[in-house]
Amino acid sequence: MRIVFAGTTPNAVSVLRYLVEVEKHDVLAVLTREDALVGRKQTLTPSAVAEYSLSQGLNVIKANKVNAIVDEQLVALKPELGVVVAYGALLRPRTLEIPAHGWINIHFSLLPKLRGAAPVQWALINGNTETGVTIFQLDQGMDTGPIHSQVQTVIEPTETAGDLLVRLTNISITMLDECLAKISSATAVPMAQTGEATLAPKLSRLEARVDFSKSASEIENLIRGCNPEPMAWAEFDGEPFRILSARASLQTSENLVASEAGEVSMIDGKIFVQTGRGVLQLLEVQPASKRAMPASDWYRGISPGARLS
Repeated sequence: MRIVFAGTTPNAVSVLRYLVEVEKHDVLAVLTREDALVGRKQTLTPSAVAEYSLSQGLNVIKANKVNAIVDEQLVALKPELGVVVAYGALLRPRTLEIPAHGWINIHFSLLPKLRGAAPVQWALINGNTETGVTIFQLDQGMDTGPIHSQVQTVIEPTETAGDLLVRLTNISITMLDECLAKISSATAVPMAQTGEATLAPKLSRLEARVDFSKSASEIENLIRGCNPEPMAWAEFDGEPFRILSARASLQTSENLVASEAGEVSMIDGKIFVQTGRGVLQLLEVQPASKRAMPASDWYRGISPGARLS
């Protein structure tokens, strides 16, 4: 099939690679976001999709917003279908009409639940025990189009957002074959979304800040959902303090020296933080301007009665 692909992130590369190298569809062009400033040195860096596409000699169109100029390029290609995976921008009605079969989108939730840019992160933050993948036909709304295919999966207790996204991406690739075959043969019958819609907007850094007055399980969910981006954080000695990995503990509050939310203690070589309900075991942390390290290594360098806020 003659396909235009739109995507930006590393997991979108996995789907594009499958289309190009395994299924060997005719990928006419790849639409991705413009190069962005990355890291402390603010180096202008192409997206993961752009890097892969250029390495394969694919036609790359960089645009943060699809305008009339981009539309003209797409029209000239005469695509049969557009495939979108985490592109990062809405497509205009005119753009949606260009491919003969329109555009399909791979979304990492069970729509209409968790519409928006961060469904995997919010599934974990909300404490959901299951999620899934939806392939749907794009329309003018935000993740509102009719569904071609949907697969449900259980969220594993220790999965981070990064872990879960990799697994959901692999699931989406297995779904894509059948979906493309049905579209190509004109046998696809997408069904309207049903049920209550919820939202999953992009996470801000402020939303990733840990509130130790919440329960240990809520904080663990936040930490898992924010790993690897934007990373949960608190303050220690007035500086940002990332918490990369932690677990709500069976340890009881009575066994801790700490009495206030955010106070840190060590028991049997393990590091615990008092929360509003229960205790949280810190596993891996990253103090300001330092490397990631086991929480026990960090604890050796701090004073007794230390507190995170």
